[in-house]
Amino acid sequence: MLKHLAPVLFVALSCGTALAGGPQPTVVEARGAIERAGAYFRDHLGVAGTYVWKYSLDGQKRVGEGGAVPASIGWVQPPGTPAVGAAFLRIFEVTGDKQWLQSAQLVATALVNTQLESGGWFYKIETDPQKAATWCYRALKVSGKSCHDIKDNPHRNETVLDDNNTQSVLNFLMWFDQASGGSDPDVRTCIDKALHRLMKVQYPNGAFPVFFTGSAPGADVETAAKASIPASWSHEWQKPDRPPYFIVNDNLPRDMGRLFLNAYRTYHDPAYLKAAEKVGDFLLAAQLPAPQQGWAQEYDRSMQPVWGRKFEPPGVVSRETAGNIDYLIDLNEQDKDARLLDAAVSAAIWLKAARLPDGRWARFYELNTNRPLYIDDGGQVTFDYKNLWQHYGMKTGAEIEPVFARLELAKHGLTVSHQQLWISAADELSADELSSKVRQLIDGQDDQGRWVEDRFIQGEDFVDGVFALARFISPEASASGK
Repeated sequence: MLKHLAPVLFVALSCGTALAGGPQPTVVEARGAIERAGAYFRDHLGVAGTYVWKYSLDGQKRVGEGGAVPASIGWVQPPGTPAVGAAFLRIFEVTGDKQWLQSAQLVATALVNTQLESGGWFYKIETDPQKAATWCYRALKVSGKSCHDIKDNPHRNETVLDDNNTQSVLNFLMWFDQASGGSDPDVRTCIDKALHRLMKVQYPNGAFPVFFTGSAPGADVETAAKASIPASWSHEWQKPDRPPYFIVNDNLPRDMGRLFLNAYRTYHDPAYLKAAEKVGDFLLAAQLPAPQQGWAQEYDRSMQPVWGRKFEPPGVVSRETAGNIDYLIDLNEQDKDARLLDAAVSAAIWLKAARLPDGRWARFYELNTNRPLYIDDGGQVTFDYKNLWQHYGMKTGAEIEPVFARLELAKHGLTVSHQQLWISAADELSADELSSKVRQLIDGQDDQGRWVEDRFIQGEDFVDGVFALARFISPEASASGK
């Protein structure tokens, strides 16, 4: 979920060594730091309950994905608005101070007010009333023809499931609904609307579209029941044909499955569990045959790997294979289905064998040969790790390694998943690593409660910092689930 997981763990481990003989942080220090951080973020950076990814110290620049955004825009994709709301809930959870529940309420209201008629959320949300009229927000009672007639905004009713976007909103809103005792009926209505809309766009095979406004693209097209590997594939980019396409990229199935598991555990509606189980069915069907028992990023209707974007060749992918193993573990804890663990184990066998000599993994591996596969800076397929595409990480590692340990525990019948509504990088830190990280956070915070990096305040630093401090303040709250 978090792009900076590897640096967080590296810093924590490094500081653990450097500070071995230094002063240990105290709960009093940690509580002061978490409250200063929350107060600054809420009082100086929020716009009508919304937040973006980072802010310049002079207040002149607010940044989302892709660059600067206007003052009236909030960002959704983590670490945007719902992630900051989750941080406020975490502060409330460990301090009991209701001002933080009220801060989370402002975030929840902003998200309820920007839910689209299609059921979810776009990457960005608009707080200016005049500009909001160019979006099909449910709160504005825009529907049908009036939504269709909105001009000059092709995304006016586009729900986004890419990069944990709509999923993060719903996980936050469910946590808020739970923490507030269901005090705001509009929040629950919003959650119900979104979840039922998502169930309607789930493909028959259990996959989900990345974007939608109405029905899932190509939902009525017959598709193959089981994944296979083509005998050959084009090394030149092939523009995607007509839908459906089934996407595994950026751990879409894992995030959707976890969302519905969370919804089932929160509201006990068996329909939510069925949606989560259908995601598991899709992963079982999409797993590639031996000896490459991982997953591809994208499949066509024949359930064969195909090109996505120009830097996403058909191949077996390491990062998403690890994410799928994680979800199969989560679902197995709920269902106790041997097929799920068997698939996870076989995928882990491939993943371990695909590890590179430097200890990391290529993002892509060639179909049939299993050679590490890259895209160069000219957009061409290459097998050489040099002059590579800069926009897209071609190697990965830190987020894969912990999966093997979790799988070993799961094979012995032990509970592995966090079973909580918001997962944080801080969940993975050992006690010593956490203590070192908290010491670093306390010492690195300025007198206004900020963590500043290159003259910017990073939303991700705030969210990660709050969750680490909160776990240190109240370990039992972290362990018990939210």
